[in-house]
Amino acid sequence: MNHVKTTFSRVALFVLVALIGFTPQTAQAQISGDSASELLEAAQTNPLLLLRQRLGQSALAASGIPLEGAVDANEYVVGPGDAFSVVINGQDVSGAPIAVGADGQVALPDAGLVDVGGMTLQAARRAMSDALAAYYEDAETDISLVQSRQFYVHVSGAVPIPGRYLALPVSRVSNVIELAFADTTSLPVTNPDFQPSLRNIEVRRTDGSSEYVDLVGYLSSGDTSANPYLQDGDVVHIPTYNPEYTSVSVGGHVPYPGTYEFKSGDSLKDLLNIAGGVADGNGIESVTVTRTTTEGIESRSFTVSEALGTDGASYPIAALDVVSVVEREEERGLVRIEGRVTRPGTYPIIDGVTTLQEVMEAAGGLRDDALARGAFLERRSLPDPTQSVIPDRNTHPELAMRQALRADTTAIFQRLRLTDLDLISRTYFIKELSFQNRVSLNMEAVLGGQGSPVPLRSGDRLFVPRDESSVYVFGQVLQPGYLPVIEGQSVAAYLEMAGGRSDVAGRVLIIDLATGSFHEDLNRSLRSGDIVFVDNDATVSDDPELERLLLERERAKANARIGTMQAIFQGVGTLASLITLIITIRRN
Repeated sequence: MNHVKTTFSRVALFVLVALIGFTPQTAQAQISGDSASELLEAAQTNPLLLLRQRLGQSALAASGIPLEGAVDANEYVVGPGDAFSVVINGQDVSGAPIAVGADGQVALPDAGLVDVGGMTLQAARRAMSDALAAYYEDAETDISLVQSRQFYVHVSGAVPIPGRYLALPVSRVSNVIELAFADTTSLPVTNPDFQPSLRNIEVRRTDGSSEYVDLVGYLSSGDTSANPYLQDGDVVHIPTYNPEYTSVSVGGHVPYPGTYEFKSGDSLKDLLNIAGGVADGNGIESVTVTRTTTEGIESRSFTVSEALGTDGASYPIAALDVVSVVEREEERGLVRIEGRVTRPGTYPIIDGVTTLQEVMEAAGGLRDDALARGAFLERRSLPDPTQSVIPDRNTHPELAMRQALRADTTAIFQRLRLTDLDLISRTYFIKELSFQNRVSLNMEAVLGGQGSPVPLRSGDRLFVPRDESSVYVFGQVLQPGYLPVIEGQSVAAYLEMAGGRSDVAGRVLIIDLATGSFHEDLNRSLRSGDIVFVDNDATVSDDPELERLLLERERAKANARIGTMQAIFQGVGTLASLITLIITIRRN
């Protein structure tokens, strides 16, 4: 239950971040001549200044709401403050826009007062045209809305800033809620057990009717009917809910798994759509609803067609239900072939059955300039500690800015503590684990058709590098870099081609590109891609960090030598004392 509380404590934050399309200026920045800190301090002690700031913020936000397109005359509701122009036979007879009065009436030239308040724009135009027709027979009348009004709506309930806000007839419920949640320094609900309900918002109309708004459903589906237009005097009430008792959970093969607020009337299909939808069911095996009752735990499974069809649409969801979307086990998979092959790209395979040799045939084999011995096959079958957990957009948007270990990787590290490895060995284990992503095989032999078949797994990646016909010599040589491969030439000859070794040169290590093994035989010949490293044998370095490590190493060696000498001297002293004691005893 604590997890559910934590999960739902961030639902409101996510929805508000997604809703806010613009951020209005802060109240402190809207009154010229005062700094933000001064205004904040003044607003805390001066209610009039606070009211002035909030009214200015609301007016700016209301005037800044862009239109979604041309006003729908069948949905736009006319009210006090709307202004119209009247054109008869091409002449503007009004002279200036005619505004609807506070009583909902508009004064037309010659026709007088016409009651249009509360009508749709289409009906209001018709009423005004009919009134003008009595005075202008057979005249062509054009009436257009030239200026939209502003009006107040009221926001109450679980919001940081309840109160009155300016809105436009083209404002939706989400616009005013953005403003009510603009103060992120205040908590919408002081009891952490309760959260703002964004799926059961009540919009109370002035005629006594109410409409319920599901903003989470609007964000998931884009259905504008779930985010209706505001009307004059609306009261937008955001109730609260306790996630511990009124929540539902969706997990598995859906785009946005997580815990959601329960809404009465939800069906299984509705909940799947809120979790991102499952499209046509690709990749889904089944959908299961688990419910806890007084008689125990009940489960019901649906096929994909049932969950997305009438069965899912008619199956009611109850509070605390758990919906599990089971992913279909897919034997097919994809592998990537990159580098110097004839047809690089992504190829379908049968997971664990298709071999590397078969895919290479489909890819057209190697190009002439491919370095077969340098090819390698990557596989991420082990957990990757560098990968972060995918954040849940509905429950914890802050995770998008944080990184964490995958659960299976963490499990390996937890078991590691049960071994007798010391700290250095454990650190080495963790570091090596992050690099173990290659299949252990002789790629040159496999690609040459001489090795055993290598079954591929979905997600594998084969890379074949270009054959540069060179070896790389670096370290303590005078001219490090790439050198051309010469058949039969020894390592010593390559060192001479690199300008020879420096005065502080130490061991020479030769790394075989194909196997990764190394040796120190300077008479052996090299092949393309091999690496020659000449170590530093000096006790000083031009790198400060390496210098510190060298000094610590020398100090440790010196301390070890001193400790050894002390042990020897102590042993000699003890032996001398013992001999002296024996001689004394014999004499006596």
